[in-house]
Amino acid sequence: MNRLAFSSAIAIATALVGAQMSWAQEAQQADVDSAPNQAQAGQGLAEIIVTAQKRAEPLQSVPVSVSAFSNDTLQKARVDGLTGLRGLVPGMTVTRSGAAVDVPQISLRGISIQDVLPSVEPGIGITLDGIPIAFQRGSLIDAFDVQRVEVLRGPQGVLNGKNTTGGSINVVRQRPDPSADTTGKVRFTIGSFGQNDYEGYIMAPVVKDVLAVKAAVSVRKDNGQFRNIVTGGREGDRDIRQYTLAAVATPTDRLNIYVSFDRLENDSVIPPYVPTAVPDFIAYPIPGYLGGFNSTCINPATQSICRPLSELDKGRNEVETTQLPASLRLTAGTGEISYDLTDEVQFTSLTGYREFHERQTSDFDATRFALFRDKASVDAKQFSQEARFATSFSGPFNIVAGAFYMNYSYIERQNPSLDMAVLPDTDANGNVILTNGLPTFSTPPGVAFLNSLNRYRTHQTNKTFALFFQADYDITDRLRLTVGGRQTWDKKTTDYSLWAPVFSTVRDNDVVGPLVGQVTGRAKFKKFTPKVNLQYKFTPDILAYAQYSKGYNTGGFNGRPGNLVTAVQAYQPETMEAYEVGLKTEFLNNRVRLNLSAFHNTLDDKQENVLQVVGTTNVTSTLNVAKAQYKGFEVELAVAPMRGWTITGSAGYLDAKYKDFVGNLGQGIADLSSLRLRRVPKWTAGAISDYSFAAGPGTAGVNAAIFHTGRYETDVLNDPRGAIPAVTKIDLGARYELPVAGNTTVELAAFVKNVTNNTTYDGYTSGEAVGTFIEFANPSPGRQWGASLTARF
Repeated sequence: MNRLAFSSAIAIATALVGAQMSWAQEAQQADVDSAPNQAQAGQGLAEIIVTAQKRAEPLQSVPVSVSAFSNDTLQKARVDGLTGLRGLVPGMTVTRSGAAVDVPQISLRGISIQDVLPSVEPGIGITLDGIPIAFQRGSLIDAFDVQRVEVLRGPQGVLNGKNTTGGSINVVRQRPDPSADTTGKVRFTIGSFGQNDYEGYIMAPVVKDVLAVKAAVSVRKDNGQFRNIVTGGREGDRDIRQYTLAAVATPTDRLNIYVSFDRLENDSVIPPYVPTAVPDFIAYPIPGYLGGFNSTCINPATQSICRPLSELDKGRNEVETTQLPASLRLTAGTGEISYDLTDEVQFTSLTGYREFHERQTSDFDATRFALFRDKASVDAKQFSQEARFATSFSGPFNIVAGAFYMNYSYIERQNPSLDMAVLPDTDANGNVILTNGLPTFSTPPGVAFLNSLNRYRTHQTNKTFALFFQADYDITDRLRLTVGGRQTWDKKTTDYSLWAPVFSTVRDNDVVGPLVGQVTGRAKFKKFTPKVNLQYKFTPDILAYAQYSKGYNTGGFNGRPGNLVTAVQAYQPETMEAYEVGLKTEFLNNRVRLNLSAFHNTLDDKQENVLQVVGTTNVTSTLNVAKAQYKGFEVELAVAPMRGWTITGSAGYLDAKYKDFVGNLGQGIADLSSLRLRRVPKWTAGAISDYSFAAGPGTAGVNAAIFHTGRYETDVLNDPRGAIPAVTKIDLGARYELPVAGNTTVELAAFVKNVTNNTTYDGYTSGEAVGTFIEFANPSPGRQWGASLTARF
């Protein structure tokens, strides 16, 4: 950590020490007063209500590892989307993918989202207003209109369904209230890199106590956060517009109807890449596996872009390629009907529709020569329906039970074009020409191309049906047993077409070569995922629990195998056996909230992309060839040292490793168990301090945050170029809110993110062998500053 980071850390620590003195003095007075409304008066921690178990409950009463954040917390910490949750959740990392414009790369308790293809269903579920998002594209949800974010850690297969072995992120947006007055907020933000954001919403009753509506708009733009060292300009500019219309109707005291319509338009440029081609040989951890010595470094016409391995840690957010704008259009609709059949039994119907269209052209070699261009399109849609009953009896027995159906499909087309400058010279028989034992390269960039190189079209469909239940039984007033289960049936189809390349002297990402063939495949999977939880309340403020659960990531078909054989070869589901114990506590008159958890999870039949021999040819396959173990502990702490001051922090330790992994990752069959899993830092930690105080006619506030993530790998073979070092980042903010008239206030705020300008990579992509040309990293932004003007009414 440099001097500025150290100084900032000392400032935060000093503030915490000073807070302890004020806290101790005020706590003594609180014991005397015994005020019952401390949270409302700003003297204690506010109660957080979550819906982690499909019913509204206080956070501290839920025997699940869950982190919850209110809109107020997110706004004060300048969390604009899911990527801003870094450091706030133990065992979690979040970055933005470089393969598309609006895709998060999330890791939670060692389970990570690695691929952006809709064919790869992630092991971390994301729901928006209760509707599960089937594909990651377009899921970087804007936080401006969010009421609450809940991050559930560990398998959530009973109530949240398949593909939640790592956990589930539930985003709940603000809803209009027919019984409330008109409210709204408008915010304008300017900042570094040409940031220019406009956001606002209004919620108003149309028929008092019967009907209310909401309209929300978010526009986010900037000029790009990365410097192009070739052109001198900036890359990665952002242009996102999001619109929401929603309504809530309460025609009777027992009936509540919610509908929403969303439109997302994203014309941002795909995040650029940093080339990491090196003239060195790189020894991977697996004996006999080598990388580096890239083809671009041997060709005299392109070797200027190569740097030795020891030099790659410089200029991490400097790029030399210009990516092209993408086009993303997403339309979504949500409908929820809640009806109280009796005072103790509620029926809920959730209907969701989501349609997605994306067009993009990517430069996958990351160099100034545009050696590998790919034109791609993705069209996807999903429909889901959930119906459930929940009881709230005063007696010892309650249940949540229901059925779920989802049908989603996608069509993806890719048409790459390869500059033949990356291919070595060959003789008339196709043999590589060697000079002094090394291949020769004589083709300069821009004179010969292979168009329609492995051009393909994939059409996949998935139908899911599930029945689920979760029952609570109070054995005593303090001891509760919870059992649950979910039976899931999946049916998948794939239709894959492949075309051959065409030689040309000009690049053409639209040309279609000869059809190699078309194949179709079908597969069915089913799985039962149980859960048993035992909780005990020592006091109303101390709860302990122990839990066994099982998670299930479905099987499927590889979406881009590059061959007709494995395109219809289905891989099987992977299952998680999870054990967890936890403790939730509140004490000192709700001034301190401390939650602890420890877990031991085993993932069987882990899906990995490996090479498989089919006949005499090696082909890429997704197979169930590994077993992994994840164990660790997590701590979450929230403190209210004095009136207006809250400090929240978390820390997580994770020991994740392969228990068994034998396969071929490109250079022969080997025991790969010694490899480190990707996106699994041993330590994650973070703390946020927010203090509000009266200042003149208004209220001032300061916010300081520090986040730490330990070293982790992003490359499957643990290539050192993809190793992300341990990093600590600091954010600072200040604000002043002034009442104007009635309930209207105006707030002026300023912020600096990543104060110490600590840049790392967000991800890494490699050809995983000596002599390949695809070697690049995804840069992360450096320091950012800004100021905003907000009006609330």
